[in-house]
Amino acid sequence: MKQFAPLILAAVLAVSLAACTDRDTAAPSSSASAGAVSSAPHGQSAPEQAPSASSAQTSSAIAGMERTLYIGAGPSMKEYPWTFESDPSPDGLIAAIAETTGWNLTLAEPVSSGRGGMTVVFGRESSVFTGPPDPQKDEFHVFDTQDLVFHILDSIQKTLQMNTIDPALGDPDNLDIYFSTEDGAISLPDVGIEIPLEEPYPGSAALSEAYAQG
Repeated sequence: MKQFAPLILAAVLAVSLAACTDRDTAAPSSSASAGAVSSAPHGQSAPEQAPSASSAQTSSAIAGMERTLYIGAGPSMKEYPWTFESDPSPDGLIAAIAETTGWNLTLAEPVSSGRGGMTVVFGRESSVFTGPPDPQKDEFHVFDTQDLVFHILDSIQKTLQMNTIDPALGDPDNLDIYFSTEDGAISLPDVGIEIPLEEPYPGSAALSEAYAQG
């Protein structure tokens, strides 16, 4: 039995040395792993990510597109900013005027292009034929149907012209605007208004002068 004692002692020493070697090898690995988890200095937060291009585009879309509505008659025209979700169509511009003023500007069909301009066709339920709304908004109060019709036609004409032709690039007045109804020309003999179907609208000032001379 004594002859096996040195062999047993040698085996025990070998196992002990192997265990120590494993512990020494594992310790650096653990430290490296801890360093990878938190690379920022102590007491400082990691830098925030910059907003992506897609989020910037979304914010821009939410902001919308601002356009100007022109409301009034003759020299009394005033400007009103209006924000649209996207680039507005002529119909959208007219709808914005209606919402701002309280006037019924129902169209019989979408605004069409041609003859060097645009054609606006009113429905029979529009304020052109039914008169001022009741009650009226104080800021857009008119005294009679003739005054209302001139305000409606002048406002639509100016708004479409100014939002179609950039004044820096051309004269907005060069865009002809035609007005009619689903039945033909606008004829309101009771208030002295006749708008020919085949002629562009000349504006209330020109019509008032012509009526005064006639």
